[in-house]
Amino acid sequence: MKFIVSDDLGKLVKRLRMLGYDTLVVKKSSLDNIIRIANKDKRIFLTRSKQIAKLKKPFRRRLIESDNGLEQLSEIKNILDFDEDRLFSRCVNCNRLLRDIPKEKIEEFIPKDVFNNFSEFKFCRKCGKYYWKGSHYEDMKNALEKVFNK
Repeated sequence: MKFIVSDDLGKLVKRLRMLGYDTLVVKKSSLDNIIRIANKDKRIFLTRSKQIAKLKKPFRRRLIESDNGLEQLSEIKNILDFDEDRLFSRCVNCNRLLRDIPKEKIEEFIPKDVFNNFSEFKFCRKCGKYYWKGSHYEDMKNALEKVFNK
């Protein structure tokens, strides 16, 4: 399952990417273009616009009503899978799939205490961001697990 999301749902975008879902963000695009992309790529359009949600045009979409990122995720959890193998497999910034990278190759790019305390790292080839399973990872994972009652 893939998503296309309006840019007013930034927290939801990050959480969907944390769950491993391919999630595009629409910034400045016509509704016709959004519908074309959604239909072509078989994406579900997530929007806060009641007007768009009620349109008669043929494309998959969901209205998101909450302002809270975790509540937004709860609104669509019935169409999502919580798969631990997919967790944190995408860059939350750019949506690219993350790649494993040996820690020796990134020593100069990460804090020394991180290098000394963690052994597994992931890297985004598009935006250059590094990821590891530190306390922030655990906090995010726990928040996601609460939404899915895990």
